[in-house]
Amino acid sequence: MSAPTSQAVQNIFKRITKEQSKGRNFLDVCFGLPDQGVGHRLTKTLWPERESYWTVTRVRFTKNSGGRTTSLRGAAYGILTWGGKTDERERKVMDILQRKWTTFPYEFQKAEKKTETTEPTEAAVEGEQQQQN
Repeated sequence: MSAPTSQAVQNIFKRITKEQSKGRNFLDVCFGLPDQGVGHRLTKTLWPERESYWTVTRVRFTKNSGGRTTSLRGAAYGILTWGGKTDERERKVMDILQRKWTTFPYEFQKAEKKTETTEPTEAAVEGEQQQQN
């Protein structure tokens, strides 16, 4: 590869890496999922409520505006669950072009400390017996 070509390729990869570090928008995430995200749960990594996400019901992609190739454009609809409470109607997803969207659940749940016990406690055994009755 010649020096100018090599430099051009390096510049392209730098730009792609910079865009990826910013995070992906709602439509970028949907585009990479089966059925264009329909039926999947998406959340923002910045949301303070851990049990908050959109369940995608419809996605409509449009052409990129202004020749941009860094992210997709369009509209998305879904059912909002906030703090564990699910809304009853479909709504248009807001802020779909903002970055930091990801599938739900995501890494913060893996980072929580888990205490594993090898033997069940007496309270756990009693609770299971009561549930079976």
